[in-house]
Amino acid sequence: MMWKKQLKRKEKKLDLSKLKEPFKAEDIEWRLQQCGETKDGRIWGKCLAYITSRAVQERLDDVCGTDGWRSDIRKDGNAYLCTLSIRVKHDDGSTEWISRTDGADATDIESVKGGISGAIKRAAVQFGIGRYLYDLEEGWAEISESGKYFGKTKTDKSFRWNPPGLPEWALPKGSGTFQGHGTGKGVPCPSPVPESSPAAKTGTGKVSDNALKEKGNTIISRIGCVMKHEENGRKSFTEAEINQIRGVVAGIRLTEEGIKELEELEKVVQEELDTRLSKMAA
Repeated sequence: MMWKKQLKRKEKKLDLSKLKEPFKAEDIEWRLQQCGETKDGRIWGKCLAYITSRAVQERLDDVCGTDGWRSDIRKDGNAYLCTLSIRVKHDDGSTEWISRTDGADATDIESVKGGISGAIKRAAVQFGIGRYLYDLEEGWAEISESGKYFGKTKTDKSFRWNPPGLPEWALPKGSGTFQGHGTGKGVPCPSPVPESSPAAKTGTGKVSDNALKEKGNTIISRIGCVMKHEENGRKSFTEAEINQIRGVVAGIRLTEEGIKELEELEKVVQEELDTRLSKMAA
């Protein structure tokens, strides 16, 4: 009987709040929402973050155990419905399955696989998995010849791009910021967010939280773009310097005061880059 009591004490208690924790940057995928070309021929793009059904299943395995959850997929017309169920053990020893259902239409590409994947992800959101990504604004894509993702403008001009860095609140605790995949070579940094955006201010005249997030994330992406700059195949900043700036950015909150700090930091790193490029050209 003693070993059973010890085993029970060691048994991992289910903590459903862990389902809601942010994913690592490498587990996030990105989708191009819109793109175009400026008058001077520079391509731009805006993108959204999402998680894959594989990431959802791994999160369920980690939190609930491989035998602590199950999924049921069924077709309903042109849509697929997924019911996700999680087994919960109560203090009295009884067991209960908690279920959430959601669905998605079949996609144009790989319709069956895409529809099932979409249904799984939507059902997972009902448990809080990846729900925080809905709070992310569209991010500016970093256009790069060596980009991870492929895009095409309405005029059929092809390009490659990398995603922007994720803000601190959208990463696991202890992670850095502006964790884009690009090298920075040939990357046009995101344009400043217009101050007169319709949603920028609340009825009290204060800048809204969403506007602050959008502006802060854009500045962070621009700082990352500067720090990853390359000239003639050589990085302008060392990894140690990049990590140092990441640490500074990670400690800045996206408040009005924090935005001012980010703007000042952006000015400092840009001036340092200009100085280094001038010395190289001399």
